[in-house]
Amino acid sequence: MADENFVNKVETADNNSNMNEEINDKNFNEDLNELEKEQQSQENDKNDEAPDYENLYNELQKKYEEKEKQVNEYIDILKRTMADFDNYRKRTNKEKESIYDDGIMDAVKNILPVFDNLERALEYNNENQSLIEGIKMVVKLFKDIMAKMNIEEINALGEKFNPELHNAVMHVEDESFGENEVIEVLQKGYKYKDKILRYSMVKVAN
Repeated sequence: MADENFVNKVETADNNSNMNEEINDKNFNEDLNELEKEQQSQENDKNDEAPDYENLYNELQKKYEEKEKQVNEYIDILKRTMADFDNYRKRTNKEKESIYDDGIMDAVKNILPVFDNLERALEYNNENQSLIEGIKMVVKLFKDIMAKMNIEEINALGEKFNPELHNAVMHVEDESFGENEVIEVLQKGYKYKDKILRYSMVKVAN
């Protein structure tokens, strides 16, 4: 009888042990499943929080292209502004130069008749040598000033008649001269740079 009770106790203990093992295994599996779910949840959270680098790159690229376009527009505006200013400066300088040249030409045109009379005075015989010397000095002074002002006498005598430089007021037939040759200068002509101040008044042969 005692042995039977002992056996029963042993069997009961074994059963309890087996039940405990099953419970422990169940608890372990539940804990393991719970841990896996938690890890999976954390992985999902990490994936949700990870930046979308492709979209970020596309957005930055788009912003860069917009800024580049804006910069190029500013550069074009600057270039046009600089070109307009350069044209304005050239036009203004040209206008100033033209006004200056016109002023020089008007002033010289008014002085040329005086210069003509001084040169004619030297062609006449005059016993007053001091007067002649004084006129020569004034004529030389005129020529020096005109040379500094880029005023040149137009070559005419012996040249072929050129309507852009000469004004023919007389025409003669003379076989000793060439065709359309200027044989006499009645009034000297002058030019300022590439502009005619006064045409040479000439006599032309043939």
